[in-house]
Amino acid sequence: MGKSSVSEMINRIKWCLIGIPDHQGVMNVGGRVGAAAGPAAFRRIFQKFKGRDGVLEALVADRDLTDIGPEVTENHRKAALLIAQSHTAHPLSVVVGGGHDHGHSQLLGLRQALGPGVRLGCINVDAHLDVRKPSPLISSGSPFYLAITERVLDPEDFIEFGIQPHCNAPELWDFIDANGIQVIAMKDLRHGRAASAFQAALTALSSRCDFVVVSLDLDAAASAYAPGVSAPQSEGFSGSDFLGMMTLAGQNPKVISLGIFELNPEHDIDDRTARLAATSAYHFLAAALKRT
Repeated sequence: MGKSSVSEMINRIKWCLIGIPDHQGVMNVGGRVGAAAGPAAFRRIFQKFKGRDGVLEALVADRDLTDIGPEVTENHRKAALLIAQSHTAHPLSVVVGGGHDHGHSQLLGLRQALGPGVRLGCINVDAHLDVRKPSPLISSGSPFYLAITERVLDPEDFIEFGIQPHCNAPELWDFIDANGIQVIAMKDLRHGRAASAFQAALTALSSRCDFVVVSLDLDAAASAYAPGVSAPQSEGFSGSDFLGMMTLAGQNPKVISLGIFELNPEHDIDDRTARLAATSAYHFLAAALKRT
């Protein structure tokens, strides 16, 4: 690809990076703390990626949530406002946490930017359902409970992808069943089936939604690939699975935001998880820049 081709892509699409260095929600559920350092670890790796896809050159805004306090609801309000403002100016974003409770902030901010009449879909790539009711504290397991009960997200426009049975309590499944939410289990995605199933889920959402959000909890990857997360799993997606799925997400013109959550550098090994997060974002963006 020559310089002119890179310039053409940069002229077509710009993107913004939003960091949310907050792990209060992880603390509230008793997870391994450290995800507040996730955005910094992500940037440290990502800035080294000098590929010829024009990804770094197309970055036009790089912002962090500041003034983070102990009250999760207030942190979500501030994060949502930052995301809404950023998306209004630059309608392609990567949001990096931080705890996955900020998957709620991401959806809320995009809803604020897009308005109530827009049909917004979401795929949660995750080992966990993350539909935990606050009891009483909001936690990193609560993002989609909040988004659905606040009517930010319609249950029929939400797909859970990569879910593992051992780490999801019965009451979470009760919420899933009561709301008719589609679940695609990890057991059905083994042996190289992740990318094709992800494409099918993405196509289904895209056919009925105006825009789609991908929420990527890094604990969806096996701990061999992502040891630096708040709740590591022995089984999960491979690095190649992640990159294949993120490329498909980037290619889809309805996908407007990628969230990457639970990056915990305090428990990482050789930056393995930070590299997976950064490379996933790079593949998403490289594909998005080629949209026509």
